[in-house]
Amino acid sequence: MHLSIRQMQLFRTVAEAGSFSEAALRLHLSQPALSAAIRKLEETLEVRLFDRTTRRIALTPEGQELLRLSARLIDEFEAVTGDLRDYLARRRGRVVVAALPSLAAVTLPPALARLKAMHPGIDVTLRDTLNDEIQELVQSGAADFALTVTPQAGRGLAFRPLIVDRFVMLCPRDHELAARKQVSWTQVVRYPIVGMARTSSVRQHIDAACAQAGIALRNEYDVEHLATVGALVREGLGVAALPSLTTPLLRFADLAEVPIVRPRVERTMGIVTRAGRSLSVAASALVEVLSEGAFAEPASEPTRVRRRASA
Repeated sequence: MHLSIRQMQLFRTVAEAGSFSEAALRLHLSQPALSAAIRKLEETLEVRLFDRTTRRIALTPEGQELLRLSARLIDEFEAVTGDLRDYLARRRGRVVVAALPSLAAVTLPPALARLKAMHPGIDVTLRDTLNDEIQELVQSGAADFALTVTPQAGRGLAFRPLIVDRFVMLCPRDHELAARKQVSWTQVVRYPIVGMARTSSVRQHIDAACAQAGIALRNEYDVEHLATVGALVREGLGVAALPSLTTPLLRFADLAEVPIVRPRVERTMGIVTRAGRSLSVAASALVEVLSEGAFAEPASEPTRVRRRASA
């Protein structure tokens, strides 16, 4: 037995109108076409739904039961289609986004505030974690997309660059390098280093750049959290090299910030998605906000990746 919502709608209109001619007018159908559709429905169900006379129609007991059931079915269907319209119009939806802690604390909040103002029915779940876990979350589908550095090759991930973040040295304001306009890595490594853990993308970028330049780097402290870096440097226990996007999180420590050159270390960050997979309407809305530049930039101003205008 195969019944369609359209058949239920036709039947319900006829039952409520009390005549085929009136129902045909409401439905913008010819009366013969409507009568044929009801006959086909009766043949499918193998029951008579209407008692017909030359002047009026009346529901049979089976027709009355079908009217009760069809009303519930049509109402549920209309509720579902209404929900889908809301979803497609970005009036509702859910997004799971993974992000590096620095991006989650600095880049995402203004973007989420803008998204909430534009689409208050979209709910966002934020997973702030390290890059390796971020890639796993996107790869497994547990996150719709991520804000992080360029992903590893061969993981089935696509990358859309948004911003290039350069590394700076952080030191106490009375440090002898604090007044410099820029410093080299050779100068930085003369002092005790307070560094991030080896599992962090920050540490991986620094290690790779120093190794390529033949600079020996030995950390005095390896820590997991940016706040710990700031506190240790504030107390004069060393200097730190961090991406400029992270420095707003260390304002409590009142540190001097000096660009590092020779070699100039940068990390490109952007949006990571599963290759070949479309984003949901809700996730696309957040990506649009991020792409439009809803960044809270620190004083050192990371460089945005400029995209060529299409011809």
